[in-house]
Amino acid sequence: MRIMLIAGNGLSISMLNEAPAPSSVDLSNLFSMGCDVTWPASGKPGFLSYEHCPNLWALGARQTTSPKNAYDVIEQIITAVNACCLADPASLEDGIYIRAYKELVAYLRYLFVHYDTTLLANNFFGRQEASAPVDWLLEAAIDDNISSIDIVNFNYDAFLERTLQAKGIEFSIPLLAEVNNSKINIHKPHGSITFCGNSAIDNTAFAVNYEARFTEGGIDELSVKYEELDKHYPLVGILPPAGESDRYKHRWIRQIWDKAIEAAKKLEENDLVIIYGLSYWHVDRKEIDMLLGEISRKARVISVNPFPNPHFEAVCCSLFKSYHSYTNPKQLARMIK
Repeated sequence: MRIMLIAGNGLSISMLNEAPAPSSVDLSNLFSMGCDVTWPASGKPGFLSYEHCPNLWALGARQTTSPKNAYDVIEQIITAVNACCLADPASLEDGIYIRAYKELVAYLRYLFVHYDTTLLANNFFGRQEASAPVDWLLEAAIDDNISSIDIVNFNYDAFLERTLQAKGIEFSIPLLAEVNNSKINIHKPHGSITFCGNSAIDNTAFAVNYEARFTEGGIDELSVKYEELDKHYPLVGILPPAGESDRYKHRWIRQIWDKAIEAAKKLEENDLVIIYGLSYWHVDRKEIDMLLGEISRKARVISVNPFPNPHFEAVCCSLFKSYHSYTNPKQLARMIK
């Protein structure tokens, strides 16, 4: 049997909720801890500030911004960039939303590096409670009846990877950190804080690169790193979910996405698809639909989400005969048998 896990932000939130985690790690409001994030050039806190992110600030990004307003600001920026990606770059003016997007890319990378550092210092990933939402996955990894596990992870954080490492479970990241004959393959089509340029430069040279295109660099210009993530890598390996990957042909995003689609096409009758904590946000909805569309109609599909999106449920019920929805992962260990 093959398994595919499609993971959204809800999986990482679930892991945080299961184990005592520092209050300084907030995945529900991505601006709430912005003042605590280090500005690399100075080594001091205050990344999210008027000084360093004037365009984000002008659009309302503050540490005091409510979760809803934070969501709205990010949605506005991404929606604008979605449209701009289809236009001739030479025809675009460098307006506030484009500049805010480039600030957002830089900020999110260092925000999640800040969270990663905080959790490592608290030995979070070594705690049994933290791995509870993926205990079923740990069991599947050593089950001889399961031939492969492909994980399509839309999260920038390394929660899942670090948990697997803490448990001594091997995994491969196709195209970037491949491990021959690994049962687990992790695809991260929106990138990761662990996707870094091949070489770092001095942190004092850090600045938001307003001249960068929306995506840049080939897959051979990225490396997977788990140490020294706070260094300055000019090539940023994360992409706020600016919609469909087919806007970015021949770049690293598209190459990773193609591998995920390839894995989806291999699923057959009675293979298992687990969709964990996926929001089905409209700006990346087409990507999800493309992935689901490549999965066999006869696969068994399970969604784990305490607050399932009714539109997403309508899609799954239309595509798959065997569709189940759960509010927590307690029954997953039984479903993989």
